[in-house]
Amino acid sequence: MLRVLKGLLICLIAAHTILLPISLIHAQDPEQPDPALILPHLGYGIHFGPHTNVPAPQLVNQLGFDWVKIYELGHAWMFPGKRILLRVDIGWQSDWAGFKRGFAEQVRQIAAAPVDAVEIHNEPNLRNEWGGSTPNAWQYTQLLRVAYTVIKQIKPSLIVVSGGLAPTVTTPDRGAISDLDFAREMFENGAGQWFDAFGYHPYGYNLPPEAEPGGNQPLVFRRTEQIRALMEEYGIYKQVWLTEFGWLRDPSEDGVGCSDSSPDFHGFAWMRVSGAQQADYLVRAFEYAHLNWPWAGPMFVWNLNWQQMNWLNPCSHMRWFGLLNTKGEPTPAFKRLAAMKRYPSSYQPRIEIRSAPIQGTISLICPRRIEIGSFTVENTGYPVGLLLDIEPFNRSAPYIEALPTRARIGEKITLYADPGGVSTPGTYPVFINVRGTYQNRPISQSLQGVVQVWHMEVGCSG
Repeated sequence: MLRVLKGLLICLIAAHTILLPISLIHAQDPEQPDPALILPHLGYGIHFGPHTNVPAPQLVNQLGFDWVKIYELGHAWMFPGKRILLRVDIGWQSDWAGFKRGFAEQVRQIAAAPVDAVEIHNEPNLRNEWGGSTPNAWQYTQLLRVAYTVIKQIKPSLIVVSGGLAPTVTTPDRGAISDLDFAREMFENGAGQWFDAFGYHPYGYNLPPEAEPGGNQPLVFRRTEQIRALMEEYGIYKQVWLTEFGWLRDPSEDGVGCSDSSPDFHGFAWMRVSGAQQADYLVRAFEYAHLNWPWAGPMFVWNLNWQQMNWLNPCSHMRWFGLLNTKGEPTPAFKRLAAMKRYPSSYQPRIEIRSAPIQGTISLICPRRIEIGSFTVENTGYPVGLLLDIEPFNRSAPYIEALPTRARIGEKITLYADPGGVSTPGTYPVFINVRGTYQNRPISQSLQGVVQVWHMEVGCSG
């Protein structure tokens, strides 16, 4: 769980092995795409904590979520039909040979359990999570490298997620290191090759999920976009897994008076929102990520049942992120999440698209066909000869054309836009699906761009 304080808007970008490139469109933009047109890429997850007596499987089924994050291996069998992310806490080592032997045995036990993914450590950019020592990105990268190597030797299909970084700024005592600085140092030391997905904890604090980072509010849900931009700066096109996120519900709604100066609530009091806001923000966060973050994978709400951890102080901030109230009843957030529209993905390997920004400007004064960009499909393990269908799928003008309409991995596809049918100036999103079939399994990826249509002489000469 995050311990500290309170994003760069990413433009059209490329995707990675299991993600899709897409331009960012504000969730309230009148030109936003139909969510149903975007290929699914999210997962819907919840944290389940140990040592409580809540009926966890029934609650997770009521939520309709497909992922559960657990902290004890024995809980992996509690959730049949769900995908499981296991948090594995390991710190800096002095005996690497001994660590490899012990960790290999732990991984063999994990491999025998119904676990789909492991997260290597938790918030290593915080001192209290890094064994009381000053957080050290180089050390964490070495730990990640060894853990990744051992895991892939024993069970290559197990997804390795880097330890979710806490969104924070660097404190004077360096007890907390900025997530952006810590991630950059990780990437400079080669961490990009030692995880399958990048873990991140984009808490919303007291602001809505659409709030843009910057100025006096650098730490917001959309700070995730800065993390993604940094990954792309280092050529890392892998999913970002939101392995913790949430909003803190006001304890007074349950009749619990928590002073802002209470030791267990101090530093978190400013984050509280109403139960209705918590519910609304969580649902909007999933929708925003679906629409705007094609590189996002599973998102894990923190948490289900920390309210039922009776050893915690009643004003512990950890209780008030929970989806159950003090009576064990579902909160408004639980009910809204259970009822929200979901777009779950298959989590199967996907083709990888590399693209420059897909964008262009068309004039209604001199309508003409223009090139708006191109992309290639990279080989990520599929046969080079695999044929792919290139399918623009706009429901409205402008008309988008892809040439060729069928391509093999490695071939360049060029995109064109024609204003035919457009009568109103404005910003129009454009979409392209790339689809194929391999060993009777459908594979797909998606690309998104934008076309500006102006009622003036733009690009009319020549």
